[in-house]
Amino acid sequence: MRRPPSLRSPVGFLLVALLPLLGGGSAAAGTQATPAAAVPVAAVADLLPLPGPLPGGTPRADGPLAVVATTGIVSDLVAQVAGPRADVRSLLPANADPHDFEPAPEDLVAVAGADLVVRHGLGLDDWSEGLIENASDIPIVTATEGVETIASEEEDVDEGDPHVWFDPTRVETMVETITAGLTTIDPDGATTYGGRRDAYLAQLRELDAAIAAAVATIPPERRKLVTSHDAFGYFADRYGLTVVGTIIPGLETTAEPSAREIAALLEVIEREAVPAVFAENTASPALAEALAEEAGVAVVDDLYSDSLGEPGSGADTYLGLMRTDTVLIVEALQ
Repeated sequence: MRRPPSLRSPVGFLLVALLPLLGGGSAAAGTQATPAAAVPVAAVADLLPLPGPLPGGTPRADGPLAVVATTGIVSDLVAQVAGPRADVRSLLPANADPHDFEPAPEDLVAVAGADLVVRHGLGLDDWSEGLIENASDIPIVTATEGVETIASEEEDVDEGDPHVWFDPTRVETMVETITAGLTTIDPDGATTYGGRRDAYLAQLRELDAAIAAAVATIPPERRKLVTSHDAFGYFADRYGLTVVGTIIPGLETTAEPSAREIAALLEVIEREAVPAVFAENTASPALAEALAEEAGVAVVDDLYSDSLGEPGSGADTYLGLMRTDTVLIVEALQ
């Protein structure tokens, strides 16, 4: 977590120029709720221990399956279940935004050569439909099939909020669906898939309990989120936080906030004594930084949302992403 830079930027000047016209204002220093005794950062991380290894499993005699997943998060879930029986590739690179991703020619080649394609679904990876249509004979699994979603009133969002991975209990359903898909095309691997699934489900339940314990250290009046876009509804719903506003209005990052929406969000940050503004790895932090400085609050510019991080980032697996985000959120809101 760090303080934002100066407002000497186009965004900053826009905020300064428009706020008086729109009736907005900047929060004075000291308007945040007085924090309770915070748990040290190291202790917060200790509440979220790193998972142990999963059972190894038996490799396939004919070589590993070629599995293509549309997103990094889905790719990691497949890899956790498949173990040595599959080579798994994600079409979406690390830190890429799935809301406006455009596949490359090599992605078409990868899908055409796959033994199995695993989609996220719920509209998040509609860009993959053309790739899949050109490989109609390849089995397709939609990982979110059967997952209960949070309804959305947004236009063209009929299946609900797609960011289901921010609730590990919903990810359990995704893991079960992935396991069934792998077992269908490779029944000889049922023991490996089942054993790794069971061990991973246990890790998900441990993660769920650990996140709840970590969030419980945040004073109730400070459990408020302002993020780049509306991606953390499931996290907030599961762990008792409130999303009081988002910089980009809506579930996708492709929308642009109006000047009036920016001013209204600043008023909310001041009124609700929001301790921090969170920028995400798939969106530019410039507006979040400018808003945070204008409101006089901290900014966290490295929250992971729609995409895994680079190898070694600590957020290069699903469990790592959730652990990293929880530490950042708890540290900033205490």
